[in-house]
Amino acid sequence: MKIGKRNLWIRLILLGIALIVVIQVVRYIFREEERRTRIYIREAIKKKYPQAVNQLKATHGLRPFEQPIPSLKPDAHKSEVILLHGLDDPGKIWMNLAPVLVNAGFHVLIMTYPNDQPITESAQFFLKQIESYMVSGTGSISIVAHSMGGLVAREMLTNPALFYTEKVDKGELPAVERLIMVGTPNHGSGLAQFRIFTEFRDQLSNLFNENYHWLQGILDGAGEAGIDLIPGSKFLKKLNRRPHPYNVNMLVIAGVMSPWQKNEIEEFARTLEVKLPGDARGTAKKMENVLLSMSDEIGDGLVSVDSARLPDVPIRIVKGTHLSMIRNIRAGSQRIPPAIPIIIKQLNRSVPKN
Repeated sequence: MKIGKRNLWIRLILLGIALIVVIQVVRYIFREEERRTRIYIREAIKKKYPQAVNQLKATHGLRPFEQPIPSLKPDAHKSEVILLHGLDDPGKIWMNLAPVLVNAGFHVLIMTYPNDQPITESAQFFLKQIESYMVSGTGSISIVAHSMGGLVAREMLTNPALFYTEKVDKGELPAVERLIMVGTPNHGSGLAQFRIFTEFRDQLSNLFNENYHWLQGILDGAGEAGIDLIPGSKFLKKLNRRPHPYNVNMLVIAGVMSPWQKNEIEEFARTLEVKLPGDARGTAKKMENVLLSMSDEIGDGLVSVDSARLPDVPIRIVKGTHLSMIRNIRAGSQRIPPAIPIIIKQLNRSVPKN
């Protein structure tokens, strides 16, 4: 009897897995149709519940980072730094970086936005926030973006319909001097199709917000951003066909979960090659290539190294997951996430003018 029940549970689990796979395949095939349907539903709900829309809008925008403990005043010679989060982030991604930047003399601003909406809409909102917040005379801006935030920034800087360059030339916007992308899926992430778990985490954290509204999960966006993030999406094809933003110093930071760093794999292969007989030394090189390929493909667990790469943009690879390379998992940890020293060094580096 017990064996029969166990077989039944195994069959149900396998059936559930098969059903999920079929649903994801169908969604992938009809992803643009799904995107249009989601937008239609979201817009209809906006019209039905305008008060909830205004309530949600009040929680988004560009605001100074408030350091819990008073610190040094910002250095007037350093650029403003805007921190731009990614998909389904409950707001903890900057818990380690923001205080370090403030203590280094930077004026730090936190940008929050409806992250489930289409990335183009988020980019448009980001541009308007910079335009309305930044006072005339602001010298330059640096953007540090995590995950999808890097795509929002690139879209804002390069979409001709948003007129970023023209606004800068007219003095209506301060120029973006640097863009640092941390774990950004510049060529998409296949795991975006399974983002229901991160969305659940995002909404669960919002329950403790006094401004939370029960429709926030839809008004925050109906999941269109997740469709934009699928490799080969219409959005990514358009974005990656454009040239890089003019006069913006860019850097990509990518994480790898592999227990070995690139130099360790290469050193291991060289040692192995010396010890192997002559006719077998080619095996060491093959093993090196396989290990390096596996590390790049796994990446930070959500974004592969190849997806993070951009042509002609420097890349720094650090050891860590999508989150741990930029923040600690435990609030009391004294560990320094590996991306932070790179970010500080990049922000302090002088940028050559064209």
